[in-house]
Amino acid sequence: MRIAFFTDSYDSHPNYIDGVAVISQKFVNYANQKGIFLTVYTNGDEDGTEEISETVKINRFKPKVPWYLPAYKELLLDLQIPNPKLMADFEKNSFDVIHFTQPATMGINAIYASGRPVPKFPFTAPAFVASIDIRLFRKNRERILPLVGSFHTNVPAFVEARTGSKFARHCVEEMANHFYRNCDIILATSLWTQNEIGQYIEGKAFGLFRSGVDLDAFNPKKRDDEFRKQFDDKIILFFAGRLSPEKNIQLLVDTYIELCKRYNNIHLFVAGDGTLRESLKKELGEKITAPGFLHGEDLYRAFASSDIFVFPSLTDTLGLVVLEAQASGLPVVVMDQGGPKEVMEDGKTGFLCRADVPEDFIKNVESLIVNSEMRESMRKSARILTENFSWERAFDDLIKIYERVIDHV
Repeated sequence: MRIAFFTDSYDSHPNYIDGVAVISQKFVNYANQKGIFLTVYTNGDEDGTEEISETVKINRFKPKVPWYLPAYKELLLDLQIPNPKLMADFEKNSFDVIHFTQPATMGINAIYASGRPVPKFPFTAPAFVASIDIRLFRKNRERILPLVGSFHTNVPAFVEARTGSKFARHCVEEMANHFYRNCDIILATSLWTQNEIGQYIEGKAFGLFRSGVDLDAFNPKKRDDEFRKQFDDKIILFFAGRLSPEKNIQLLVDTYIELCKRYNNIHLFVAGDGTLRESLKKELGEKITAPGFLHGEDLYRAFASSDIFVFPSLTDTLGLVVLEAQASGLPVVVMDQGGPKEVMEDGKTGFLCRADVPEDFIKNVESLIVNSEMRESMRKSARILTENFSWERAFDDLIKIYERVIDHV
């Protein structure tokens, strides 16, 4: 099987941890170990090819006409669509299946490479560029190539959270539909997400693509007493992720302020960056530690050395960090809206909170603060649960999906 994998997020951003980048990099490692033919097409600072092995390579293309969505500037786009250099490389190969991970620049190139007409996008600047089917960039084919699209980031919800505009959300939903309706199958990372996107995406078929977690990296054995001494051995409430409105950060702040009135043995550690970081530090002062995003061993140690993972996001399609927290031996407190609820067990590895009752979040975090025996029991159960979420299992399932799509197209 020869796989063409299109993603706008392969290289991790220096200022935030991108779940799609993590998945893409893990897929490359998996393909390399299994001897699978995989070519990644992605954005980069410069044009170039990275040869991982005889069967695996990463092609990076520097955007020629850079552009960002006004309300989602984490994602770099390119208005030169399709990319002639990318198409020239693509046509040198005989791929069996194409997969794209985002409704963005590489997604358009993937659709075009599959032999389908370039989509015309309403409400967006690319409509003026990506509306002409330039056939000389690709060969005439006897059949259209199988196309898989996966949905990892709830950009419509992000845009609404950042702008307060339902119209803006609707525009992004329409844009997403113009991408994904071309796919032979659309993969969601959770059942909640599958149901959500099914309301506005005209998909032929839907399926699940569960992420995995690195059980060696995120491990309770990395708990560090020296790390905890920095906070006088207080109970550490831990959050990891972007500090921006779509993560429901205000509920986290309100919860912590209320709990600080009741307890003097807690501390909030936030591993993340974003538009709200400075305001958080200003509002909470010495009661919060907010070093920005952590990477590698610093991140693994912070996870394992904390006590409770607090994650009030309402927009995550899965919540990879929720898996990472549990693998590190942390009980988790998450919301009943979004994908995270599907990778934890309410009452066993943490607590599920009602999104429409803010007090629920406070109550459940408090119950873990006051009950050390419950924390310890949930720590053990959380680690056991994540042992079912290996990356190898996740990608084995993905390969089976590719095989079914190839057989039926």
